[in-house]
Amino acid sequence: MLFQRIAAILISLLAFTAALHAQSEAFGKLRALQSITSQEAPKEVGVGVFIDQITFVDQQAENFGVVGTLFLQVDYPELAFDPEEHGAEYKVYSAEDFAEAILETETFPPYFIFRNQQGRRFTQQSTIVVSATGTTHYAERFTATFQAPHFNFRRYPFDKQVFFIEVSSLLPSEFVEFYPLEEKTGMGDLLGEEEWILANPSIAASTVAGIGERDTSMVALRFTGKRHVQYYMLRIMLPLIIILFVTWATFFLEEYRRRIDMASANLLVFVAFNFAISTMLPKLGYLTFMDSLLAGMFVITGSTVLVNIMLRRMKTTGREALARKIDTYLVIWVYPILHGIFLFWAVKFFLI
Repeated sequence: MLFQRIAAILISLLAFTAALHAQSEAFGKLRALQSITSQEAPKEVGVGVFIDQITFVDQQAENFGVVGTLFLQVDYPELAFDPEEHGAEYKVYSAEDFAEAILETETFPPYFIFRNQQGRRFTQQSTIVVSATGTTHYAERFTATFQAPHFNFRRYPFDKQVFFIEVSSLLPSEFVEFYPLEEKTGMGDLLGEEEWILANPSIAASTVAGIGERDTSMVALRFTGKRHVQYYMLRIMLPLIIILFVTWATFFLEEYRRRIDMASANLLVFVAFNFAISTMLPKLGYLTFMDSLLAGMFVITGSTVLVNIMLRRMKTTGREALARKIDTYLVIWVYPILHGIFLFWAVKFFLI
């Protein structure tokens, strides 16, 4: 047991060191800190995220791409200076110069990580500005892919999804405490995403389990998205309704053999239509509203072929009068009511 505990502690320390090194590019290639001493109070770091573009939303992989700007604001009294002596009220640092300046003090940078980031983050440009009082502003324009584990497509295509960008401290809460910069948080007017209507950005701070299961401060930008339903109404719903009406129209033919031919052809059209739209449907382990519609309508459309074969069989065996009576109920009552019941169940189960 003692050996396992020692091994777990060593693994946590190695992971912590690797994470610090991996994220050191946020402030330039910083040298590893020799030690981090605890403070009377955690250093407060303001965090803001502004989204300029949404490059894609991959519903099958459940992730999305963002071009945005990260803002950090933190006070370093150790970096304060006399503006008259310096000749300006601000100092602008490169990443390397700031690394040298911060390491000469007994403090540490606000190491951070995008908690739900996938793959590498590409920094297009970054800047560090320090005021005469030591207030430091860090801005980084980045491109990254973020995981969206909160996606739920049960109401697809009438679903409303929640997107998150989570910025977490790499140091425990006793060292660093994040708080949101609401004035530097939001979304641009031209996001470049045509399928989704994205809105309602909000930012909030929370505490999560960090490296070594220690409490860590985190700030998360949250926004919602819904689809342009007109596309799905025209490309999916309207063709589906036409196919169902054509299937119903076959019952008005007097000759059962022609009914069978038309119903079979219509079933093939439905199968081709299903294959054509399958690429735009999310591949999930559960049914969505659209899946239930397609599956139910496929069963009903396929059953019309079997019913017409049955009626044809009854006519050839001398039970034409009974076949006509059954046919009348199918046209007037059974077929429309069956669709109505199924549609009511689908709406109530998936949308309400």
